[in-house]
Amino acid sequence: MKNHYIILFVLFALSISPPAFAEAYFDTRISPEEQAVFGFFRAAGDAPDYEFWITSKLEFQELPEKKKEDYLVKEMMRLGHGYGMYDLNTDLIEIKLNVLADYIPETEDDPPKITYKIYNVDENTTPSFNYRFGDGYISMVIERLDFFKEIELDEERDKALRDKIPYEDDVFDATLEIHVRPKTADYDDMIMKDGIKQWIMVSEIAYIKCEVDSLYTRQSYILWDYVAPWHEGVYRIKNMPEEQKYPHPYDLFKD
Repeated sequence: MKNHYIILFVLFALSISPPAFAEAYFDTRISPEEQAVFGFFRAAGDAPDYEFWITSKLEFQELPEKKKEDYLVKEMMRLGHGYGMYDLNTDLIEIKLNVLADYIPETEDDPPKITYKIYNVDENTTPSFNYRFGDGYISMVIERLDFFKEIELDEERDKALRDKIPYEDDVFDATLEIHVRPKTADYDDMIMKDGIKQWIMVSEIAYIKCEVDSLYTRQSYILWDYVAPWHEGVYRIKNMPEEQKYPHPYDLFKD
């Protein structure tokens, strides 16, 4: 209960202090790992246990005792503000993976294909992505990621892709970029794995693309990509030129 009174007092003090002081005192930066934790709790329909989260950090534990309370208050404010501003549908978790891609030419029985394999992950293993939380980890599994491991190509896409790949007779390095939205999570469903706490989160793909770097042009080329139907509107706005995102002043006077 003591911590709650401290937080209320600091919030009140900030509200009557000059803006410059508030900006200097109140850090709003959120790391990608912290954003993933936000996603877990938003999907779970719960708020993070901030005190457990903060006091489990090595940074907190290494502080002198006289500085711990001040650090706890500031971190509670920063993370609480970040969680309040977090939007599950637009603040997506972004992952980049180095993969081995392979172009498989057309055969008499099968169309041409493009495949990929994640480094150091067995083909029969479902990859998970870990984010530190407290004294454990949130392990994220991406729904339907396997669906994109092998993509069949029609004639038009085959021609376009063959102009971009470095060679056709061997595997080559590529990058897989995935944007996901947390879908299901349960904070109460904690398991112990090798003596470490673990929470499972399932996410769904909003956007995914496979890119290759050209050694000759020093540019990146998209081999293929996919936008989920529910994400198309946000994706279109995010990727349109800045001048098209907002109405022209003259448009405001049109009938």
